[in-house]
Amino acid sequence: MAKNKSQSKSGFLKKLFSFFSKGQNKKELDPSKRKKEPKSFAMEWAAASESWKKKLPTKQISSGVVIESKKFRLTKTNEKLFRIEGEDYSIILVTDNHLYKNKDGKWAGVLFVDEGLLNQNLAKEIRNLDDFLDLQAIPRADLFLESDSPKEDWRIVLGWERFWQEQLILQISPNSLALVMLAIGEECKEFFIKVATERQKRLVRDELFYLNLGNHNDTNPHSKTKNLFGFGNALKEFGYKINLIRERREKELEHGA
Repeated sequence: MAKNKSQSKSGFLKKLFSFFSKGQNKKELDPSKRKKEPKSFAMEWAAASESWKKKLPTKQISSGVVIESKKFRLTKTNEKLFRIEGEDYSIILVTDNHLYKNKDGKWAGVLFVDEGLLNQNLAKEIRNLDDFLDLQAIPRADLFLESDSPKEDWRIVLGWERFWQEQLILQISPNSLALVMLAIGEECKEFFIKVATERQKRLVRDELFYLNLGNHNDTNPHSKTKNLFGFGNALKEFGYKINLIRERREKELEHGA
């Protein structure tokens, strides 16, 4: 009798253990419960690039109609100049300072200036564009990404020595780097892959991963406050750091000479 009770108890415990094991296994197999982990850099980059194309239509064309519906139309003139039109309005939109060379080879574009400072400097000699930018205290970091821009095009870093390229990457936070690469494109990504350490690549891969997860992630203190739409500040940070490293490099070269 005691033996039968023991066997019955043992059988009950086995069934109980089996029940909880099945429940645990089912939970582990449930994709919705499984913790997401970063994939390879290439896969995270591909996913982030696809999101970039879908979420930022203004960055997908150089000029022309960005979007048109029954209610409104948005057209793009250049990198920073847009027009939005509706039934009872037509408004020029300027997203930032923008300079470019026109068909005559002259600098043209739009600059935000302080009117008081403009009046203050009217009596001073303005020989060229650089003089004007200096007098108006317009940061060249705002201009560095434009083709044929004065001195500050980001591609100047491609001609730097490896040491200074590495210093540039060290100066920029991984979350900003991820956004900068998405904003500029493949050429910037290839530069990063060539120069960055394995640790830096992992950090930026993780940032791409968090961007792909969305903006509601508390495990990363940086990306939880950034998303794809924050690329403007990232580009300004990049431009500022380029100018900072450029000045240090030029001083080193002058001192060495």
